[in-house]
Amino acid sequence: MSTRILFSTIRRCHWLNKGFAAVPVRYYGDIPKIYRPYGKTGDGNYGSTLGKQNVGYIEQVRETILSLAKTIPFTDKDSVFNIADYGAADGSTAMAIFGELLATLKDHHGPSTQFQVIYEDLEMNDFNSLFKRMSGIIPDPPSYLLEMDNVYVLASGTNFYKQCVPSNSIHFMMSMASVHWLSKTPIFKDSIYKDAKSSTEETTALNKLAELDWETFLLRRSRELKRGGLLVVGTCAEFEDRNTGENRYTLYSLVGLLNEVWKEYSESGKISKGEFVNTNISTCCRTMKEMRKPFHDKTSPVSRSGLTLLSAEAVVNPDVFYNDWREKKDKEGIDDREEFARLYVSAHRNWSNTTFMNGLSDSRSLEEKEQIVDGLYDDVKKRISRMNPEIFKDDVKLIYLVIRKE
Repeated sequence: MSTRILFSTIRRCHWLNKGFAAVPVRYYGDIPKIYRPYGKTGDGNYGSTLGKQNVGYIEQVRETILSLAKTIPFTDKDSVFNIADYGAADGSTAMAIFGELLATLKDHHGPSTQFQVIYEDLEMNDFNSLFKRMSGIIPDPPSYLLEMDNVYVLASGTNFYKQCVPSNSIHFMMSMASVHWLSKTPIFKDSIYKDAKSSTEETTALNKLAELDWETFLLRRSRELKRGGLLVVGTCAEFEDRNTGENRYTLYSLVGLLNEVWKEYSESGKISKGEFVNTNISTCCRTMKEMRKPFHDKTSPVSRSGLTLLSAEAVVNPDVFYNDWREKKDKEGIDDREEFARLYVSAHRNWSNTTFMNGLSDSRSLEEKEQIVDGLYDDVKKRISRMNPEIFKDDVKLIYLVIRKE
């Protein structure tokens, strides 16, 4: 969901090295309290900020996708080969891999084969930017539609904890950096996400919700997949730090800093204690054991639905904002920590902004809410700019699963 974060991605194109300006945004009073991407609708903000990080994620499973896709049963040349992206955001993450996937499948099945690509995300997703990217109005990354015939693109504004497409209809589906978003918001009284001080009860409740949601996601996708179809998932992970032995999770440094500043706001009276508690992040970074669990028990609902785990791997993806800072420092001798902080916060405000806006009381005016949240990100940006990127950097650990419907 792009969402969901957060949260979808492929080969490193030349456009990744370009700089992107932050996109200003205003909220509107009639927008409901649900997840809403940050940025002006139709401006492609996701792809030009957070997408700069996410676009590299698929590289880890690129060859697997292109190889296994040719094994998906597809014998009726008059039918349509269906591809789906869950948590698609504005389409930038999957653009390159889907272009390669389509080219591979066209070569394998013949150029006259028809393909349908379905992009799923929440109802408030920036589908305007998605279709602008598809048509080339937003030119980066280049749209595969501009060079291919017999490819048709649709969107599904449906929560992926529900069934999003007809049963037995999809040949290949993918979800990158999305399934860590939960169907409900957990409650931690002293932090916006679990930390070392969280109670056993709070952590247990989060894990139970995450387990149920993961099973629900898989069962919905199993119903949609054709027999022999593939599901590829990349999701933010929790892991044990090899140096310290402590449990860490994807974006540990950033979430910790957001929590620190937001708690200071609560203690100073800028926001109320209730508002702090209402600003829990609706995510869960799972462990490898938790991701594999539904497949181990052959009598589980997921196994009985026909889903089989072909592979599971945890991979550390580099922090591209840190890499850009480091390259500039090494090649030009410029230690531009302010630019590092600006790009970093601009990207990750994409998925987190709505959480803080929604956590503030309805008794506050829209303008007051915006001022508080703008102040939060300004303070976080200033603190990051004073830190050593070598210490702050958040290499992104993802768990990749390749699943087949038997």
